[in-house]
Amino acid sequence: MLARDIMTKAVVTVAPHAPLSAVAQALLDARVSAVPVVATDGRPVGVVSELDLIGQHAPERILRRDHWLSRLAEGQTLSPEYLEVVEPNARTAEEIMTTPVITVDEDADLATIAGILAVRKVKRVFVVGDDKLVGVVSRADLARALMLRPKLEPGRAPVEDAPPPPPPPGAAPAAPVEPGFTASAFRRLVEAHEDAKRAARVREIHAHEEARRALVKKLAGERMSDKAWKDLLDRARGAAERGDKDFLLLRFPSALCSDGGRMINAPDPDWPTTLRGPAADVYEHWRDELKPAGFGLVGRILEFPGGYPGDAGLTLTWGS
Repeated sequence: MLARDIMTKAVVTVAPHAPLSAVAQALLDARVSAVPVVATDGRPVGVVSELDLIGQHAPERILRRDHWLSRLAEGQTLSPEYLEVVEPNARTAEEIMTTPVITVDEDADLATIAGILAVRKVKRVFVVGDDKLVGVVSRADLARALMLRPKLEPGRAPVEDAPPPPPPPGAAPAAPVEPGFTASAFRRLVEAHEDAKRAARVREIHAHEEARRALVKKLAGERMSDKAWKDLLDRARGAAERGDKDFLLLRFPSALCSDGGRMINAPDPDWPTTLRGPAADVYEHWRDELKPAGFGLVGRILEFPGGYPGDAGLTLTWGS
């Protein structure tokens, strides 16, 4: 079974310039926790979740949001008091959406989809065909497909090759064929090989994520020494001597951020509050020592493996 076989085709979407009130109403009407943002040509360009809508840096707004959601779920119209809870500094979907979108092709198999949901810790993946949004596969869709598959496949009659026609009169008898030497058997061997490759890919992804989690745990407990900070400043000076206008002070897994890098990616002005370990030390050194001297500091996501924030970076700037 493929993504096109199990996906939900009727997907609630919003436009990039949709106001936040329309985004909130779409979430409530569809009873979903996130909606894709789709461009005029049908391409998914972002996703807006409830957390994006209310702003992760305001726990008190989350509590107020939950109160109004419980009331609005009973059929009431969108309240102005609820709209006061949403992110006050943004006005449209594209200002708060998370990018890029985690997508799969409509030919993606169940193993691939399950691996993405498990490793990326997301509730759904959006399905694209010719770069256009065609559906969504949620955890529930995948679970239903996996429950149905054992009921269908064991009882399905195997499709074997048609028996060969009888030889013409007087022809020499054909050499006996080894038992099991059929095209169907070969196809099953190919399927077994593909299954093994998919399983190995999922194991590789899991192993990579385990190593990444171990690194994040190690970094979260570390502090940057004065010597390491001085070495970074010396290297930054060398970059200026070469004519550069900025220098990457630190590259680190986005998971080192308390929110997984979402606020840096937004970008949210409060992203420094999510930093931990050496990243927090770099920010504090910059704030206390370099900012007064006119230096800038930029935080950004440097890569998006599989459509998900990978490494982040803190870059010191001194250009005009």
